[in-house]
Amino acid sequence: MKMPRRALLQALTITVVATLAGVATPAPISAQDLEIAMDRDRMTEFALAHVAVNDARDEFHGAVARVHDPEGRLRAREEVEEAITTILEEAGMTREEYDQITLLISLDGELRTMFEEVMAELEEGTCLLYTSDAADEGLGVDLGGR
Repeated sequence: MKMPRRALLQALTITVVATLAGVATPAPISAQDLEIAMDRDRMTEFALAHVAVNDARDEFHGAVARVHDPEGRLRAREEVEEAITTILEEAGMTREEYDQITLLISLDGELRTMFEEVMAELEEGTCLLYTSDAADEGLGVDLGGR
């Protein structure tokens, strides 16, 4: 189901070399290339995970700013990696899938537009998947003004 990281890097390298050599124009990478099903619900799940991962990273940067010893910085890094792993597990995705979806959004205009729309809906509180899941579970996500 997933394209191995090595194959993805090789495909990107070949595309870059061929483009620079003037042999080919770059073909856009799509969700189908990586065999990732990206419908609106999956994008919403990704967006929620994305917000939570960014919050965890922000907390990490704050913790690192307060810690001045190498052991404390290592401890903070381990804590953020553990938090990110938990966030992604709860979202039902691996770190590799998260990274691939992030790459796809940055390269695919349609997915980027969908991501931006979902993020706007989350900020406005109008996202149907988010509001129904949050109501069911009594949860919410701090979007931090994003």
